Amino acid sequence: MLIRKDIPAVLDPETGFSASAEAEHLIDDLARPFLELAEKFEAAREDTDPVEWGAILDANVYIWRFVANYIPGQLDKQVCADLGQTLERIGDYMHMACRKLRESRDQDLIDRVIELNCNMCAQFLDLRRTMLGIEDA
Repeated sequence: MLIRKDIPAVLDPETGFSASAEAEHLIDDLARPFLELAEKFEAAREDTDPVEWGAILDANVYIWRFVANYIPGQLDKQVCADLGQTLERIGDYMHMACRKLRESRDQDLIDRVIELNCNMCAQFLDLRRTMLGIEDA
């Protein structure tokens, strides 16, 4: 699972996405937070400052809510109904999971959150492969 790093994209401070018009960079911009959050969850698994742990949980809920609202509007109307509902359900799950993780660090639940974040990152990279016809994403 590689995220394109050969050409650094300049982030637009208003949107948080790259200023590049390339769809490939936009897909990377959408995939990267999920990978970074999975890594942060893994690193913070045991004993992390409660403020930092809360920031990771909040960021996770935020990115899932953002994607659930952003992605369906970017796709064909036929495709987006089912996808939008699926993303909304996962976003609800992540919200509930992060609330529980704020109370106690259940290792199995952390594993599940990491798995879902890695899966979403992989889905975006696969989207790059399918939509842009790229062999190795």
